[in-house]
Amino acid sequence: MNQLNYDFYVGIDLGQWLHMASVLDAKGEFLGELGFPHSREGLSGTVEWLLEMTTQDTKRIAVAIEKPHGAVVELFLDNAIAIFSINPKQVDRFRDRHSMSGAKDDRRDAFVLADALRTDGHRFQRLKLPPPEIIAMRGLLSSRDQLIKNHVALSSQVRELLTRCWPHLVSLAPKDKALDSFFCELLQLFLDAEGPADLAPTIFQQLVKKHHIRRVQPEQILDILYQTPLRVAPATTEATSAHLKPILQQLLLVRQHRRDSDQLLEKWFEQQRTTNEPYTDAAILASFPGVGAFVLASVLSYAHDPVRLRNLEAFRSLGGIAPVTKQSGKRRQVLLRRARSQPLNNALHHWARIAVLRDPHSKQHYDRLRSRGHSYARALRGVMDRILSVAMAMLRDRTLYDPSQRSQKRPNGDDS
Repeated sequence: MNQLNYDFYVGIDLGQWLHMASVLDAKGEFLGELGFPHSREGLSGTVEWLLEMTTQDTKRIAVAIEKPHGAVVELFLDNAIAIFSINPKQVDRFRDRHSMSGAKDDRRDAFVLADALRTDGHRFQRLKLPPPEIIAMRGLLSSRDQLIKNHVALSSQVRELLTRCWPHLVSLAPKDKALDSFFCELLQLFLDAEGPADLAPTIFQQLVKKHHIRRVQPEQILDILYQTPLRVAPATTEATSAHLKPILQQLLLVRQHRRDSDQLLEKWFEQQRTTNEPYTDAAILASFPGVGAFVLASVLSYAHDPVRLRNLEAFRSLGGIAPVTKQSGKRRQVLLRRARSQPLNNALHHWARIAVLRDPHSKQHYDRLRSRGHSYARALRGVMDRILSVAMAMLRDRTLYDPSQRSQKRPNGDDS
């Protein structure tokens, strides 16, 4: 039975420019619906419409929505209205209560959201507005993630264009997917030069010294640059060169913005590490091996509620560390959790990976899991599972990580 105690239940189906709201009473009777535009007037008008319907008492209203963030969510929270997040996959299951045919439209979805909150509201998460610094950090991480994606995408375009005329130049590029500033500036010099006479060996010496490059010697660069290119159709070389130049400019700009965001993270990280007692959550987590600026910012941003509430199970589930067990009769499967926060999962993966390299306890546990036949990723999840248990204990006790306090002995059969 629903443990929520509200008189009005509102479901909001979000669209790009037009949203739909449906209102039910505590008995499930339909009271009204409203379509409203995504604008200042439309959003504020919807709140006024709800308050008129509910006699101006915000404590009697509960709102259900799929997307747990955005302008609509912030508006209701700002007006002290309770709002709950329902996963779209759950909404799809609740929709079958009302229509087995698979019919779907905005009005029906808003009604389904309101009715699901009315009947099963105690199973859903009530949303709260995080502190301003967490919102700002999420924005910085989101921007950084997009810069990395753009960096890799532009690098792939450059590699593809080089294979059309100068495939030998790819040997000067770094082995990873993203190209570095050295290679971009080297290509710019090559594309702007009329021939070998325009490029003196001293230019390459200065370029290699500037970027601290060791993978290639200055005297090798000129020989590689002016190897015989592929035979192509007339004007193909000129067209490819013209296509490459603006992409290289974009690459250099993206790399600069990426460095700027990394510097902001590092500056913030150093501030957290130098915090004196009583230790903050950030200072405690930063004391763990494997926690750098990116990992700490991701954990505090995307796992803000589990960290604040010291909820280990919620942290494990949100980060994708806790497995999913499916059992029917004699058949039992333990699977990787797919319903998770992917940015948080990436951060925890890097945390475990570095901890295995720097922490003897994590390395020993990793070796035990690998010796039992677990894959690399599965072993890292096992290492991270144990680290999270220790981290929650440290957060509850307000102490920094001390490897000497960890026991070397573990119970037999413990492969978490």
